[in-house]
Amino acid sequence: MDSRTEKIYLGKARHNLKNPINAILGYSEMLIEDCEDLNLDSIIRDLEKIHESGKNILKIIENNFKDESLNRKDSTINSIAKNTQIHIRTPLNTIIGYSEIIIEDLNSELEKTFKPDLERIISSGKSLENEIENIINFKSLDPTNKSNSSTQLKLVESVIGSIRPISKDKSQKIVTGKILAVDDNLNNTDILKKRLQKKGHTVKTANNGEDALSILIKDNSYDLILLDIVMPIMNGFDLLKVIKKDQRLHMVPVIMVSSMDDIDSIYRCIELGADDYVTKPYDKSILDIRITSCIEKKQLRDKEKLLLEEIKKEKIKSDNLLLNILPKDIANRLKSGEKIIADKHNQVSVLFADIVEFTPQSKNLNPKELVSILNIIFSNFDDLSTKYHIEKIKTIGDNYFAVSGLKSDGRKSAINLINMAKEMIITIKSINDSLSTMNVALRIGIHTGPIVAGVIGKNKFAYDLWGSTVNMASRMESTGKKNKIQISENTHRIIKADFKFQKRKEVKVKGIGLVNTYLIS
Repeated sequence: MDSRTEKIYLGKARHNLKNPINAILGYSEMLIEDCEDLNLDSIIRDLEKIHESGKNILKIIENNFKDESLNRKDSTINSIAKNTQIHIRTPLNTIIGYSEIIIEDLNSELEKTFKPDLERIISSGKSLENEIENIINFKSLDPTNKSNSSTQLKLVESVIGSIRPISKDKSQKIVTGKILAVDDNLNNTDILKKRLQKKGHTVKTANNGEDALSILIKDNSYDLILLDIVMPIMNGFDLLKVIKKDQRLHMVPVIMVSSMDDIDSIYRCIELGADDYVTKPYDKSILDIRITSCIEKKQLRDKEKLLLEEIKKEKIKSDNLLLNILPKDIANRLKSGEKIIADKHNQVSVLFADIVEFTPQSKNLNPKELVSILNIIFSNFDDLSTKYHIEKIKTIGDNYFAVSGLKSDGRKSAINLINMAKEMIITIKSINDSLSTMNVALRIGIHTGPIVAGVIGKNKFAYDLWGSTVNMASRMESTGKKNKIQISENTHRIIKADFKFQKRKEVKVKGIGLVNTYLIS
């Protein structure tokens, strides 16, 4: 049998022996905690002896069943097991004996609580004895030996088949990244830097936590931090704490690389957010694997972050596009899942603005020129609508349709709409001055009254207004005059104290008849 196979079998034996020990330690810890709650000091003392004996057995197993044990002269798994059996006899007797004594002394009330777990401890102790005997009686580890347990062999052989030896292929692709190595020992950082650079990593070093923090503040693009614990000025614990609290740095993985191998140190590092812990002297292959794993995770997180940012940008674009089509509160209602949106407003002011004689003048324009001029005009109108808090509804050919007062006071909204209309006329005159191809005018009509507003459509939905107020505003535009703002009697009643105006003779309005209208000066 080759040495690698022997080590696999040794590992399987170690695993089988640790299972009952873990049970003994786990159940005794829980029982101690329960007794502390009940102040059962006498039982606690016996349980502590059980727990301590379990820890002693664990140490014996770890020392005897390590891979190096097979390198000793005339050492076999069988001899290792026999030696272990001798050394664990006393602590094992302690575990079983004290467990039995505690059970005997339990009163009826405590028996229900403690007896099941104590019996599990006894059972685990006996399982440990049996497992040792099984290993001792496992005379040959040669898989061809018929006397061996077929089940055991199949189990171990499946493990051997699934374990891939550490690759020696230098051409094997590895993940590389930007690494900060922090250690107060210059030799350690020098060795680590040279090794990592050979692997293709970009490496920077620091000799204390304070220097490392300065580096990270200036450049937070590192893929990994290798961090020692015991350092001057700022130790590894303190630096780790700062890193994980800093929003710019907390996503950078940290592997603690330290000579401190006590459980409290490891616990503290994990508690503070360390991604891994490696004790010195470290196995180079194990460290490489852990570095690769951390960098891969970091790079995947970075890709995910970029993707989420792109999604966020696209969402903003989508939201902005929606806001260009719909009022903000209407857009929010749609996004929240509201199916039918229909609102009644008792008093709003509606504007229609038509570019007079645009169609005949545009005959001499090519399509690109035509669209370009309309875009200039309506973009300027859109800017004005934003300035005066007016809601643009849509453009219909060369006609601009807007409303004011969906959220605000009727009089104020009417004033805002008229002020916008006045600037629209100034804007169209300014645009004419810059155009050599055409000279256009603007005719504007405004009416105030009740409307119904809502969203219609499914794939290409639209926000629109309905009611006689819309029709009347359209008639105010169509019966108006060039570069003038014609308002209805309703609108005039609201704003007559705020503007100068000229009353026209009665105007015939289709479907209504003769009505009074006014021109804003």
